Amino acid sequence: MKKIFMGVVIAVAGLMCACQQQNQQSSKTQGAKFDAYWNTGDSLSDMKRLHKWEAYVEEHPQDEIGWRNLHHAMLMSTFFNREPENYNQREEEFMKRVKEAIPDTYTYYLLAMETCHEYNKIKKYAEEALKRLPKTMYEADYKTLCRYFLREDKDEKRLKDMLTRYYKSGTLSPDVLYFHYNELQGMEQGGIYLGQAEDDLIPKKMIQLVLGMHKDKVLVNRSGDWYKIWRACKVPEPTENWAETTPMDDISVYWHTQTLKILAWIGEHSEHPVYYSASNLREWLREKLSKDLLKNLYNEGLLLRYSAEPYDNIAVTCRNIEERYSLDYLYLPFTPSKDSEKYFSDATGCTNQTIVLLQGILPYYQQYDPQRCHWLSGVLLKAIERRRSKDYSENCLKELRQYYEATKSAAQ
Repeated sequence: MKKIFMGVVIAVAGLMCACQQQNQQSSKTQGAKFDAYWNTGDSLSDMKRLHKWEAYVEEHPQDEIGWRNLHHAMLMSTFFNREPENYNQREEEFMKRVKEAIPDTYTYYLLAMETCHEYNKIKKYAEEALKRLPKTMYEADYKTLCRYFLREDKDEKRLKDMLTRYYKSGTLSPDVLYFHYNELQGMEQGGIYLGQAEDDLIPKKMIQLVLGMHKDKVLVNRSGDWYKIWRACKVPEPTENWAETTPMDDISVYWHTQTLKILAWIGEHSEHPVYYSASNLREWLREKLSKDLLKNLYNEGLLLRYSAEPYDNIAVTCRNIEERYSLDYLYLPFTPSKDSEKYFSDATGCTNQTIVLLQGILPYYQQYDPQRCHWLSGVLLKAIERRRSKDYSENCLKELRQYYEATKSAAQ
Protein backbone atom coordinates (compact mmCIF):
# COMPACT_ATOMS: atom_id res chain seq x y z
CA MET A 1 0.00 0.00 0.00
CA LYS A 2 2.91 2.37 0.77
CA LYS A 3 4.20 1.96 -2.78
CA ILE A 4 0.80 2.90 -4.13
CA PHE A 5 0.62 5.94 -1.85
CA MET A 6 4.10 7.10 -2.92
CA GLY A 7 2.80 6.97 -6.49
CA VAL A 8 0.03 9.35 -5.45
CA VAL A 9 2.56 11.64 -3.72
CA ILE A 10 4.74 11.80 -6.83
CA ALA A 11 1.69 12.42 -9.02
CA VAL A 12 0.47 15.21 -6.76
CA ALA A 13 3.93 16.80 -6.78
CA GLY A 14 3.52 17.13 -10.55
CA LEU A 15 0.08 18.60 -9.96
CA MET A 16 1.57 21.29 -7.69
CA CYS A 17 4.14 22.27 -10.32
CA ALA A 18 1.37 22.58 -12.88
CA CYS A 19 -0.53 24.71 -10.37
CA GLN A 20 2.36 27.18 -10.18
CA GLN A 21 2.42 27.41 -13.99
CA GLN A 22 -1.34 27.98 -13.99
CA ASN A 23 -0.93 30.85 -11.51
CA GLN A 24 1.70 32.45 -13.76
CA GLN A 25 -0.62 32.24 -16.76
CA SER A 26 -3.59 33.62 -14.83
CA SER A 27 -1.64 36.67 -13.66
CA LYS A 28 -1.42 37.85 -17.27
CA THR A 29 -5.19 37.80 -17.80
CA GLN A 30 -6.74 41.20 -18.52
CA GLY A 31 -10.26 42.44 -17.78
CA ALA A 32 -12.58 40.93 -15.18
CA LYS A 33 -11.23 38.23 -12.87
CA PHE A 34 -13.11 34.97 -12.53
CA ASP A 35 -15.36 35.27 -9.48
CA ALA A 36 -17.49 32.12 -9.74
CA TYR A 37 -16.85 30.44 -6.40
CA TRP A 38 -19.28 28.94 -3.91
CA ASN A 39 -17.95 30.94 -0.95
CA THR A 40 -20.83 33.43 -0.91
CA GLY A 41 -21.72 35.37 2.21
CA ASP A 42 -25.07 36.62 3.46
CA SER A 43 -28.03 37.59 1.29
CA LEU A 44 -26.97 41.25 1.22
CA SER A 45 -23.52 40.28 -0.06
CA ASP A 46 -25.13 38.11 -2.74
CA MET A 47 -27.30 40.98 -3.93
CA LYS A 48 -24.35 43.39 -3.98
CA ARG A 49 -22.38 40.90 -6.05
CA LEU A 50 -25.29 40.51 -8.45
CA HIS A 51 -25.64 44.28 -8.93
CA LYS A 52 -21.85 44.65 -9.29
CA TRP A 53 -21.64 42.26 -12.24
CA GLU A 54 -24.86 43.53 -13.78
CA ALA A 55 -23.32 46.98 -13.90
CA TYR A 56 -20.04 45.58 -15.18
CA VAL A 57 -21.50 43.84 -18.25
CA GLU A 58 -23.48 46.95 -19.08
CA GLU A 59 -20.20 48.84 -19.26
CA HIS A 60 -18.15 45.96 -20.76
CA PRO A 61 -20.62 43.94 -22.87
CA GLN A 62 -17.90 41.94 -24.67
CA ASP A 63 -16.05 40.78 -21.56
CA GLU A 64 -16.73 37.04 -21.44
CA ILE A 65 -15.61 36.61 -17.83
CA GLY A 66 -18.00 39.38 -16.77
CA TRP A 67 -20.94 37.42 -18.21
CA ARG A 68 -19.80 34.25 -16.46
CA ASN A 69 -19.55 36.07 -13.14
CA LEU A 70 -23.01 37.58 -13.63
CA HIS A 71 -24.54 34.19 -14.32
CA HIS A 72 -22.96 32.70 -11.23
CA ALA A 73 -24.11 35.67 -9.13
CA MET A 74 -27.67 35.06 -10.41
CA LEU A 75 -27.39 31.39 -9.52
CA MET A 76 -26.08 32.04 -6.01
CA SER A 77 -28.63 34.74 -5.32
CA THR A 78 -31.45 32.36 -6.25
CA PHE A 79 -29.93 29.35 -4.51
CA PHE A 80 -29.31 30.99 -1.15
CA ASN A 81 -32.12 33.55 -1.02
CA ARG A 82 -35.01 31.39 -2.27
CA GLU A 83 -36.22 33.87 -4.87
CA PRO A 84 -39.59 33.29 -6.66
CA GLU A 85 -39.76 30.38 -9.10
CA ASN A 86 -39.17 32.39 -12.25
CA TYR A 87 -35.50 31.51 -12.52
CA ASN A 88 -35.83 29.59 -15.80
CA GLN A 89 -37.43 32.61 -17.43
CA ARG A 90 -34.68 34.86 -16.07
CA GLU A 91 -32.04 32.50 -17.48
CA GLU A 92 -33.67 32.55 -20.91
CA GLU A 93 -33.66 36.34 -20.91
CA PHE A 94 -30.08 36.32 -19.66
CA MET A 95 -28.95 34.00 -22.47
CA LYS A 96 -30.57 36.25 -25.09
CA ARG A 97 -28.39 39.07 -23.78
CA VAL A 98 -25.29 36.85 -23.81
CA LYS A 99 -25.96 35.74 -27.39
CA GLU A 100 -26.37 39.34 -28.49
CA ALA A 101 -23.17 40.46 -26.72
CA ILE A 102 -20.75 37.56 -27.35
CA PRO A 103 -22.27 35.25 -30.01
CA ASP A 104 -20.43 32.20 -31.29
CA THR A 105 -17.87 32.26 -28.47
CA TYR A 106 -16.65 29.57 -26.11
CA THR A 107 -18.27 31.38 -23.18
CA TYR A 108 -21.63 31.69 -24.91
CA TYR A 109 -21.79 27.96 -25.69
CA LEU A 110 -20.56 26.99 -22.22
CA LEU A 111 -23.25 29.13 -20.55
CA ALA A 112 -25.88 27.89 -23.02
CA MET A 113 -24.92 24.34 -22.11
CA GLU A 114 -25.17 25.06 -18.36
CA THR A 115 -28.56 26.77 -18.60
CA CYS A 116 -30.23 24.40 -21.08
CA HIS A 117 -32.60 21.63 -19.95
CA GLU A 118 -32.99 19.76 -23.26
CA TYR A 119 -30.45 16.98 -23.80
CA ASN A 120 -30.11 17.36 -27.58
CA LYS A 121 -29.45 21.08 -27.24
CA ILE A 122 -27.03 20.52 -24.35
CA LYS A 123 -25.07 18.14 -26.58
CA LYS A 124 -25.04 20.67 -29.42
CA TYR A 125 -23.82 23.50 -27.18
CA ALA A 126 -21.21 21.27 -25.51
CA GLU A 127 -19.73 20.19 -28.83
CA GLU A 128 -19.56 23.82 -30.02
CA ALA A 129 -17.80 24.80 -26.78
CA LEU A 130 -15.33 21.93 -27.18
CA LYS A 131 -14.40 23.25 -30.65
CA ARG A 132 -13.41 26.55 -29.05
CA LEU A 133 -11.51 25.43 -25.94
CA PRO A 134 -9.11 28.14 -24.72
CA LYS A 135 -5.52 27.24 -23.84
CA THR A 136 -6.07 28.14 -20.19
CA MET A 137 -9.30 27.04 -18.51
CA TYR A 138 -10.81 27.47 -15.07
CA GLU A 139 -11.62 24.56 -12.79
CA ALA A 140 -15.34 25.23 -13.25
CA ASP A 141 -14.85 24.63 -17.00
CA TYR A 142 -13.21 21.27 -16.42
CA LYS A 143 -15.96 20.18 -14.06
CA THR A 144 -18.70 21.23 -16.47
CA LEU A 145 -17.14 19.40 -19.42
CA CYS A 146 -16.26 16.30 -17.38
CA ARG A 147 -19.88 16.13 -16.21
CA TYR A 148 -20.93 16.21 -19.85
CA PHE A 149 -18.60 13.34 -20.79
CA LEU A 150 -19.73 11.30 -17.79
CA ARG A 151 -23.32 11.57 -19.05
CA GLU A 152 -22.30 10.50 -22.54
CA ASP A 153 -22.31 6.77 -23.28
CA LYS A 154 -19.10 5.11 -24.49
CA ASP A 155 -17.13 8.37 -24.46
CA GLU A 156 -14.39 7.39 -22.04
CA LYS A 157 -11.55 8.43 -24.36
CA ARG A 158 -12.65 12.06 -24.45
CA LEU A 159 -13.35 11.92 -20.72
CA LYS A 160 -9.80 10.65 -20.13
CA ASP A 161 -8.37 13.39 -22.34
CA MET A 162 -10.29 16.08 -20.45
CA LEU A 163 -9.39 14.59 -17.05
CA THR A 164 -5.73 14.50 -18.09
CA ARG A 165 -5.87 18.14 -19.08
CA TYR A 166 -7.71 18.95 -15.83
CA TYR A 167 -5.06 17.11 -13.80
CA LYS A 168 -2.13 18.81 -15.55
CA SER A 169 -3.72 22.25 -15.17
CA GLY A 170 -3.12 22.20 -11.41
CA THR A 171 -6.55 23.62 -10.68
CA LEU A 172 -7.76 20.59 -8.69
CA SER A 173 -6.78 20.57 -5.04
CA PRO A 174 -4.39 17.70 -4.25
CA ASP A 175 -6.33 17.21 -1.00
CA VAL A 176 -9.45 16.40 -3.01
CA LEU A 177 -7.53 13.67 -4.85
CA TYR A 178 -6.22 12.25 -1.58
CA PHE A 179 -9.72 12.15 -0.08
CA HIS A 180 -11.20 10.28 -3.05
CA TYR A 181 -8.16 8.02 -3.18
CA ASN A 182 -8.82 7.04 0.44
CA GLU A 183 -12.47 6.34 -0.32
CA LEU A 184 -11.38 3.95 -3.07
CA GLN A 185 -8.74 2.42 -0.78
CA GLY A 186 -11.45 1.32 1.65
CA MET A 187 -13.39 -0.60 -1.01
CA GLU A 188 -13.01 -4.31 -1.67
CA GLN A 189 -11.77 -5.47 -5.06
CA GLY A 190 -14.43 -5.10 -7.74
CA GLY A 191 -16.57 -2.98 -5.44
CA ILE A 192 -19.30 -0.71 -6.80
CA TYR A 193 -19.42 2.97 -5.81
CA LEU A 194 -22.71 4.85 -6.18
CA GLY A 195 -22.21 8.60 -6.45
CA GLN A 196 -24.94 11.13 -5.67
CA ALA A 197 -23.86 13.33 -8.61
CA GLU A 198 -21.14 13.60 -11.27
CA ASP A 199 -18.89 15.59 -8.92
CA ASP A 200 -18.61 12.50 -6.68
CA LEU A 201 -17.14 10.61 -9.63
CA ILE A 202 -14.81 13.12 -11.31
CA PRO A 203 -11.82 12.82 -8.90
CA LYS A 204 -12.26 9.04 -8.71
CA LYS A 205 -12.33 8.80 -12.51
CA MET A 206 -9.16 10.90 -12.58
CA ILE A 207 -7.49 8.42 -10.22
CA GLN A 208 -8.57 5.54 -12.46
CA LEU A 209 -8.01 6.96 -15.95
CA VAL A 210 -5.12 9.39 -15.41
CA LEU A 211 -3.19 7.85 -12.50
CA GLY A 212 -4.10 4.24 -13.37
CA MET A 213 -5.14 3.25 -9.84
CA HIS A 214 -8.18 1.33 -8.55
CA LYS A 215 -9.31 0.53 -12.07
CA ASP A 216 -11.18 -2.54 -10.80
CA LYS A 217 -13.78 -0.38 -9.02
CA VAL A 218 -17.11 0.27 -10.76
CA LEU A 219 -18.24 3.91 -10.53
CA VAL A 220 -21.87 4.78 -11.25
CA ASN A 221 -23.80 8.01 -10.93
CA ARG A 222 -27.24 8.08 -9.34
CA SER A 223 -28.27 11.24 -11.22
CA GLY A 224 -27.53 9.73 -14.64
CA ASP A 225 -29.43 7.29 -16.80
CA TRP A 226 -30.70 4.53 -14.50
CA TYR A 227 -30.58 1.97 -17.29
CA LYS A 228 -26.81 2.60 -17.55
CA ILE A 229 -26.52 1.97 -13.79
CA TRP A 230 -28.18 -1.44 -14.03
CA ARG A 231 -26.07 -2.34 -17.04
CA ALA A 232 -22.77 -1.19 -15.49
CA CYS A 233 -23.52 -3.08 -12.26
CA LYS A 234 -24.81 -6.14 -14.17
CA VAL A 235 -28.07 -6.27 -12.25
CA PRO A 236 -31.64 -6.71 -13.58
CA GLU A 237 -33.76 -3.65 -14.22
CA PRO A 238 -36.34 -3.12 -11.41
CA THR A 239 -40.01 -2.96 -12.29
CA GLU A 240 -40.93 -0.42 -9.59
CA ASN A 241 -41.01 3.24 -10.59
CA TRP A 242 -39.33 4.94 -7.65
CA ALA A 243 -39.97 8.40 -9.02
CA GLU A 244 -43.70 7.80 -8.51
CA THR A 245 -43.50 6.08 -5.12
CA THR A 246 -41.16 8.58 -3.40
CA PRO A 247 -42.83 11.53 -1.59
CA MET A 248 -41.82 15.00 -2.81
CA ASP A 249 -42.39 16.87 0.47
CA ASP A 250 -38.69 17.54 1.06
CA ILE A 251 -36.41 17.60 -2.00
CA SER A 252 -33.35 16.38 -0.03
CA VAL A 253 -35.31 13.47 1.41
CA TYR A 254 -36.76 12.76 -2.05
CA TRP A 255 -33.38 12.48 -3.78
CA HIS A 256 -31.73 10.49 -1.01
CA THR A 257 -34.70 8.13 -0.71
CA GLN A 258 -34.37 7.33 -4.40
CA THR A 259 -30.60 6.99 -4.06
CA LEU A 260 -30.81 4.54 -1.15
CA LYS A 261 -33.41 2.49 -3.00
CA ILE A 262 -31.03 2.25 -5.96
CA LEU A 263 -28.22 1.32 -3.56
CA ALA A 264 -30.33 -1.43 -1.98
CA TRP A 265 -31.39 -2.82 -5.38
CA ILE A 266 -27.78 -3.06 -6.56
CA GLY A 267 -26.69 -4.52 -3.23
CA GLU A 268 -29.38 -7.20 -3.33
CA HIS A 269 -28.71 -8.26 -6.93
CA SER A 270 -24.96 -7.84 -7.38
CA GLU A 271 -22.21 -10.26 -6.40
CA HIS A 272 -19.97 -7.30 -5.56
CA PRO A 273 -20.06 -5.05 -2.46
CA VAL A 274 -21.77 -1.69 -2.95
CA TYR A 275 -20.66 1.58 -1.33
CA TYR A 276 -21.92 5.12 -0.81
CA SER A 277 -20.12 8.18 0.61
CA ALA A 278 -20.90 8.56 4.31
CA SER A 279 -20.43 12.34 3.94
CA ASN A 280 -23.57 12.44 1.74
CA LEU A 281 -25.74 11.32 4.66
CA ARG A 282 -25.40 14.07 7.24
CA GLU A 283 -26.95 13.59 10.68
CA TRP A 284 -29.86 15.97 10.04
CA LEU A 285 -30.70 14.03 6.87
CA ARG A 286 -30.50 10.61 8.51
CA GLU A 287 -33.08 11.77 11.03
CA LYS A 288 -35.54 12.48 8.21
CA LEU A 289 -35.03 9.28 6.19
CA SER A 290 -36.95 6.05 6.67
CA LYS A 291 -35.25 3.68 9.12
CA ASP A 292 -35.84 0.83 6.66
CA LEU A 293 -33.60 2.60 4.14
CA LEU A 294 -30.78 2.93 6.67
CA LYS A 295 -30.89 -0.42 8.46
CA ASN A 296 -28.61 -2.22 5.98
CA LEU A 297 -25.96 0.52 5.76
CA TYR A 298 -22.73 -0.06 7.68
CA ASN A 299 -20.14 2.65 8.26
CA GLU A 300 -16.61 1.57 7.32
CA GLY A 301 -14.92 4.92 7.90
CA LEU A 302 -15.32 7.16 4.87
CA LEU A 303 -17.83 4.97 3.03
CA LEU A 304 -21.08 3.23 3.89
CA ARG A 305 -21.47 -0.34 2.68
CA TYR A 306 -24.79 -1.99 1.93
CA SER A 307 -25.21 -5.43 3.48
CA ALA A 308 -28.37 -7.42 4.17
CA GLU A 309 -26.30 -9.58 6.56
CA PRO A 310 -24.91 -8.02 9.78
CA TYR A 311 -21.10 -7.98 10.10
CA ASP A 312 -18.38 -6.40 12.24
CA ASN A 313 -18.01 -3.05 10.55
CA ILE A 314 -15.96 -1.71 13.50
CA ALA A 315 -13.21 -4.18 12.63
CA VAL A 316 -13.32 -3.09 8.97
CA THR A 317 -13.20 0.60 9.97
CA CYS A 318 -10.14 -0.02 12.15
CA ARG A 319 -8.48 -1.95 9.32
CA ASN A 320 -9.11 0.91 6.90
CA ILE A 321 -7.71 3.52 9.29
CA GLU A 322 -4.70 1.43 10.29
CA GLU A 323 -3.81 -0.26 7.00
CA ARG A 324 -5.54 1.31 4.00
CA TYR A 325 -6.13 5.02 4.45
CA SER A 326 -3.26 7.46 3.95
CA LEU A 327 -4.02 10.22 6.43
CA ASP A 328 -0.72 12.11 6.15
CA TYR A 329 -2.33 14.49 3.67
CA LEU A 330 -4.42 15.94 6.50
CA TYR A 331 -1.45 17.61 8.16
CA LEU A 332 1.61 17.41 5.89
CA PRO A 333 2.15 20.28 3.40
CA PHE A 334 1.42 18.43 0.16
CA THR A 335 -0.43 21.56 -0.93
CA PRO A 336 1.23 25.03 -0.94
CA SER A 337 1.45 26.61 2.52
CA LYS A 338 -0.68 29.52 1.35
CA ASP A 339 -3.59 27.74 -0.29
CA SER A 340 -4.86 29.37 -3.44
CA GLU A 341 -8.44 30.61 -3.25
CA LYS A 342 -9.27 28.63 -6.34
CA TYR A 343 -9.28 25.41 -4.36
CA PHE A 344 -9.01 26.25 -0.67
CA SER A 345 -12.68 25.61 0.11
CA ASP A 346 -12.64 22.21 -1.61
CA ALA A 347 -9.47 21.17 0.21
CA THR A 348 -10.83 22.30 3.57
CA GLY A 349 -14.12 20.53 2.87
CA CYS A 350 -12.33 17.21 2.36
CA THR A 351 -10.39 17.70 5.59
CA ASN A 352 -13.61 18.53 7.43
CA GLN A 353 -15.36 15.43 6.13
CA THR A 354 -12.48 13.15 7.12
CA ILE A 355 -12.34 14.57 10.64
CA VAL A 356 -16.09 14.38 11.19
CA LEU A 357 -16.30 10.81 9.89
CA LEU A 358 -13.24 9.35 11.63
CA GLN A 359 -13.69 10.92 15.05
CA GLY A 360 -16.63 8.53 15.59
CA ILE A 361 -14.20 5.63 16.13
CA LEU A 362 -12.34 7.39 18.96
CA PRO A 363 -14.55 6.06 21.83
CA TYR A 364 -13.88 2.51 20.65
CA TYR A 365 -10.15 3.14 20.39
CA GLN A 366 -10.05 4.81 23.80
CA GLN A 367 -11.52 1.69 25.38
CA TYR A 368 -9.71 -1.02 23.43
CA ASP A 369 -6.57 0.60 21.93
CA PRO A 370 -5.60 3.84 23.80
CA GLN A 371 -2.35 4.18 21.87
CA ARG A 372 -4.23 4.19 18.56
CA CYS A 373 -6.74 6.66 20.03
CA HIS A 374 -3.88 9.01 20.95
CA TRP A 375 -2.42 8.76 17.46
CA LEU A 376 -5.71 9.33 15.58
CA SER A 377 -6.93 12.19 17.79
CA GLY A 378 -3.51 13.79 17.34
CA VAL A 379 -3.74 13.47 13.55
CA LEU A 380 -7.18 15.09 13.54
CA LEU A 381 -6.04 17.92 15.82
CA LYS A 382 -3.02 18.61 13.60
CA ALA A 383 -5.33 18.68 10.58
CA ILE A 384 -7.49 21.33 12.22
CA GLU A 385 -4.43 23.37 13.17
CA ARG A 386 -3.08 23.18 9.63
CA ARG A 387 -6.28 24.44 8.10
CA ARG A 388 -7.17 26.87 10.90
CA SER A 389 -10.73 26.24 9.80
CA LYS A 390 -13.59 28.21 11.33
CA ASP A 391 -15.94 25.30 10.69
CA TYR A 392 -14.94 23.49 13.85
CA SER A 393 -16.80 24.39 17.02
CA GLU A 394 -15.03 24.67 20.35
CA ASN A 395 -16.96 21.58 21.49
CA CYS A 396 -15.43 19.53 18.67
CA LEU A 397 -11.92 20.72 19.49
CA LYS A 398 -12.49 20.16 23.20
CA GLU A 399 -13.68 16.61 22.57
CA LEU A 400 -10.67 15.76 20.39
CA ARG A 401 -8.26 17.26 22.94
CA GLN A 402 -9.88 15.21 25.70
CA TYR A 403 -9.26 11.98 23.80
CA TYR A 404 -5.70 13.10 23.05
CA GLU A 405 -4.88 14.05 26.63
CA ALA A 406 -6.67 11.05 28.16
CA THR A 407 -4.55 8.61 26.15
CA LYS A 408 -1.22 10.46 26.30
CA SER A 409 0.31 8.00 28.76
CA ALA A 410 -0.48 5.10 26.42
CA ALA A 411 1.67 6.66 23.70
CA GLN A 412 4.75 6.98 25.93
